[in-house]
Amino acid sequence: MEYTNNHTMLSDDDLDLEDELEADITGPSPFNLDDIPVVQEVDEDDAVPQEAIFDGLFLHQEGAPSDGPTWEQTPVSTVNLSSVERMFRVNDRSSAIKLLHRRVNLVLDTDLKLASDDPTLLWQGSKHFLDFILVVSGKIGLQAFLPKTISDHNFSVTLNLRLQCREFRPKFGKLGFDPTGSMMAIGDGQSAELWLGFSPVANVEDINIANDSPLLSEKHGDTRLSSVHYRIGVMFLACCLSQIPSMPVHVMYPYGPRTEFNEWKIEDATNVLDQRVIVLRLQDVLLLHRLIKIQYDDFVANAPPSWLKDGWLQQHIPISVACRYGQNQPIASNDQHALRVEARNWHHERDYTDIRYLSMAVATHISCMIVEDWVEVPINDILSIHDVVYNSPDPDIRRPVDLHSLPLRERETKKEINIYNEEGRRIPRFYGRSRVDGPKCGLLVNLETIPQLFSSYVTHDEHLDLDADILDLDEEQGAKIKVYPQAFLRKFGHLQSDSILPHFKTFIRKVQANIARGRRGRDRMDDSDDDDDDDDDVVNRNLIPPAIIATGCQFYNEVSHRIRPNAGLHEVQQGRITSALSGAYARGTGKHVHSAIMHNCRLSLPHQRYNNAIKLDNVPRDLRLENIYMVKTEIGFKLGKKYLLLGWYIS
Repeated sequence: MEYTNNHTMLSDDDLDLEDELEADITGPSPFNLDDIPVVQEVDEDDAVPQEAIFDGLFLHQEGAPSDGPTWEQTPVSTVNLSSVERMFRVNDRSSAIKLLHRRVNLVLDTDLKLASDDPTLLWQGSKHFLDFILVVSGKIGLQAFLPKTISDHNFSVTLNLRLQCREFRPKFGKLGFDPTGSMMAIGDGQSAELWLGFSPVANVEDINIANDSPLLSEKHGDTRLSSVHYRIGVMFLACCLSQIPSMPVHVMYPYGPRTEFNEWKIEDATNVLDQRVIVLRLQDVLLLHRLIKIQYDDFVANAPPSWLKDGWLQQHIPISVACRYGQNQPIASNDQHALRVEARNWHHERDYTDIRYLSMAVATHISCMIVEDWVEVPINDILSIHDVVYNSPDPDIRRPVDLHSLPLRERETKKEINIYNEEGRRIPRFYGRSRVDGPKCGLLVNLETIPQLFSSYVTHDEHLDLDADILDLDEEQGAKIKVYPQAFLRKFGHLQSDSILPHFKTFIRKVQANIARGRRGRDRMDDSDDDDDDDDDVVNRNLIPPAIIATGCQFYNEVSHRIRPNAGLHEVQQGRITSALSGAYARGTGKHVHSAIMHNCRLSLPHQRYNNAIKLDNVPRDLRLENIYMVKTEIGFKLGKKYLLLGWYIS
C-alpha cells in the first residue's frame, strides 16, 4: 500500500534494539524485575477506566484543546493504517519506535473502507453456537450431574478430591448464593466441570432469597473453601463413598482422629485420596446422590463441637453445580430434522425437575464477504419451500406477493426488494459468489453508534421505523456498557453490556407467553394479534414471574479465539519488549527473568508471532455476538414440564 499525499514519511534511520539493550548499564537501576513472572496476565482491574475511554470517544475531538496533563496537551498526529502496514512489511523499526514518542491517531484509509450497505457485500448471521452453560440444582444432592435416564453405558463421572486450589471462574449466570468461600471442585463429567456449592440453607429453602442474590458478573471474593471447610467436605463425601459396595474407599474416623483440625490430616482418617481420581458409573452416581440427600443431616447432627463452632456446617448444605464453557458447539440448525434432534438431546441430557437455574451463552456469528457477482435464486426454488411469501415481516401490514410479477430490485437504488416468510424472516432472492479461499472482512463495532445499537428504533426499514413490541416492554434503566477499542483505532472495537439488544427482548417475551400457553395445554406459538394479546393477559392475570432473563451480551471479533488461549494472554499485551528494555538494569534473580524474556524476543517479537497466527486467509474474522440468558427452570416446570425448552426452539 502507498502513503497518502498528506502523510509525511518518517525517517529511515535504523535502530538496533539489541545494541540499545547491550549498552552501558552501570548507571542507576530504576527497574527491578525480581517480582515479575515470565508470563504476565493482564488483570481486568488494571484496564483503562471506562470513563477515560468514553471521554476519548465523545468528548475529545481531534485537534481540540485540552486542559489535561502534559500528555493530553501533546499535539495529536494522524497516521494512516496503510503507513503502519508498510512499516511492518519493510521492517522499518526506526519509524515504529518513533511513533511511541508522540500521540498518534490511527485512521483507516479511504480505500480500506466500505459502507455497510455497499452492494458488493454479503452479510450473514445464520450460524449460532452454545459457548457456555451453567446448571445449578435447587436442592441438596447431585441433580445437576444426572441424565434423564436410569441406564446409560456411556455415562461416567470422574471424581477428583484434590482440586482444593481450583477457583470457580464463570463470570456469567447465577448460582442463587454468594460463591465467596463456598465452591468445592470435585471432578469432571460429560465435558463439564463438577462442583459442590455450599449454599446457605435459607437460599435453598426460599427461592425469593436465591433470586435476589447477585449475578456472577458482580464482584465477589475468593470462591475456594477454607482449608477447614474443604476438609469437612472431603470427609462427608468419603463417608458416602465408603457405603457404595463397589468403591474402594473406607473411613476409619468420620470426624478425624483428633479433636482439633490442625492435629490430623485427611490421610489419617480415610484412604479416599489414595487414588488420584475415582471413576463413577451412572448407578454409582445415583447411589451417591441418594446417600448425600439422606445422610447430610445426620452427619451435621453428629459432628463434634470443634466442627460446629463457626456455624458454617449447620448453616450450609451442598448443592450440585455443573459448568461447561468454551465448547463453541453449533446449535439451532436450519435443518428442521436436526433441530428436533437437538431439542430431544436437550430433553435427555438431564432431569430438569430439581434444577433451579440454567445459564447459557448463545453466540451468533455475523460475517461479511466481498462477492464477485450476485446470482438470482430461481422463483420455483423459493415457492417449493414457502407456500406464501409476504412483502413485510410485520403481520399488521404485510400482504402476500406474486414473485412472478414482483421486481427483483428497486428501480432507483438498485437494492434488493425484500420478501419474508410466515415467521417474518427474510427470504434471500440472490446468493453471492465469492472466492472460496478468500479472506473475510474483519468486523468490529463502531463504538460511536452505541446509542443507535441499543435503541428501539429500527433504522433502514420502511415498515418498522419503530418497533412497537419493544416499546410495550416494561420500562427499565438504560444498559450499562463497557467498550474496548482495538488496534489503536479508538472508535472501533469490542463491547460488553449488562443488557441485550432491545430487539432480542421480543423473543424472550414470546417464550414467556408460550409458557403461559402451557398452563392451558397449548404447545404451539401463533404470532397473530389475538393470540399475542391473550397471552399477555394470561401472563399478567396469573402473575407469572419471568422464566427467562437476559443478563448481558458482548461483541468481539472471533479471531480472539485464535490469538490467545484465554483472557489476559494476548501475545502483544504482555509487555515483553518493555520488560526486555527495562530488564537491562536488573539485578539478582531479575537477571534470569530478563534473560528468558530476551531469549523469547530474539526468537521472534510479539507482533511477529501475532502476525503468524492470523496470516491464513481462512482464519475466522466474524463479529461474534454472545447473549447471556438465565433460565429459571423451576418456574418452567411448575407451569408444565417441557414447555420451557420447547418454547425456546419454537420461538
